[in-house]
Amino acid sequence: MDIANINGEAWDGEVENNNWWTRIVSQESIDEARKGNPGIWVTPSSNVPLSWIEPLKGKKVLNACGGGGQQTPLLSAYGALVTVIDISKKQLEQDRIALDKYSLDAEIVHGSVLSLPFEDESFDHIINPCSLNFIEDLDGVYSQFYRVLRKGGSLIFGISNPILYIFNDKIMEKKLKVKYTLPFSDTTSLSRKELEKRIRKGDTVEFSHTLSSIISNLLSKGFVIDGFFSDSSGFESVDSFVRDSYLAFKAIKSR
Repeated sequence: MDIANINGEAWDGEVENNNWWTRIVSQESIDEARKGNPGIWVTPSSNVPLSWIEPLKGKKVLNACGGGGQQTPLLSAYGALVTVIDISKKQLEQDRIALDKYSLDAEIVHGSVLSLPFEDESFDHIINPCSLNFIEDLDGVYSQFYRVLRKGGSLIFGISNPILYIFNDKIMEKKLKVKYTLPFSDTTSLSRKELEKRIRKGDTVEFSHTLSSIISNLLSKGFVIDGFFSDSSGFESVDSFVRDSYLAFKAIKSR
């Protein structure tokens, strides 16, 4: 199963559906970024602390899985030298539209974070908006991030709390019903018939991971966690039950 291709096409469809993660940022947001307040987010409801973003100004930044007309133009307006890579061509087209609209520059690359087409130590920093739950090989992604990041550089990323995947996702925004055991994987937690139906409908293929795989794999690569916060989902039914729906990390390449 070509998960990257399935998810790339699914996110192409999300652009057509006007998913929140595909909406181009406003002129007001770009103006604020140019003034020094870029308002970057890697989870749904909260901005990354400005102290995490300040070192990115004037530096080479990889926006990994970051298409959608959001982080790329904001980082560019802030003064970072941005490269964005994404598996969704339409998400990257949103970036092109935003960059043209606001007279900004960035390098746009269609590809997978599991095989980054960049030289070792190419970037000073990496931003990864919440997307790792669409990738099965989390250890492989961390290895690629570590390879292309320079020593002392930061990796800022968001990820879903694994606990969210115990619920029936089809009714999750209205009510919570426990349905799955963890760790969840669309490829193993669903029947073949259910999985094929989801793919035909244009749904993404997702993986819950575990807190151990999220944190231990990061540390084993040589990253040091330098910052953390949790975030809400934006849905009352979920947030009333799980206050830490999303997790955001700042990690430093230490060696």
